[in-house]
Amino acid sequence: MSLYVRSLTFEEESDLNDVARNGTDVKFARRAQVIVSSNTQTSVKQISQVLGYSPLQVRRIIHAFNERGIDGIRPNYQGGRHPTFTDKQRTAVVELAGCHPKDLGYPLSQWSLSQLQLVLIKKKGISYISRPTIRTILKEAGLSYQRTKTWKHSNDPQFSKKNDL
Repeated sequence: MSLYVRSLTFEEESDLNDVARNGTDVKFARRAQVIVSSNTQTSVKQISQVLGYSPLQVRRIIHAFNERGIDGIRPNYQGGRHPTFTDKQRTAVVELAGCHPKDLGYPLSQWSLSQLQLVLIKKKGISYISRPTIRTILKEAGLSYQRTKTWKHSNDPQFSKKNDL
């Protein structure tokens, strides 16, 4: 026995066609395509082959629509992972990056991400923080870390005279 979507109202059919063709949420648009295809008596197997869903997933989408309508196929996004670092810790990262290393007693002309990481772990009570996380926190605060080019100065007293020749 084949599974098909229940008969659609004119409004539902219009809304689903609009979402399937012009939807900005890809997941919602593809689910709408499943319902529109099922409404034209396309089998679950054919829908799954064309849209790349498993037959089980196509059945689940059809059942969800049959039970709850359009809201049954609308994705329910839960948000992402909660921030690992507190606002206090983020502030410590930004404040440390804003200070000159020599003012804090470090023999550096400027901070590197590795040096920031070491100081944050040793002195600021943060158990672990990665360099990409430091970069992200600085970016969110409106700061950007840029690697500097280094060079060596010659200790030859005649260097400038030789260089001018």
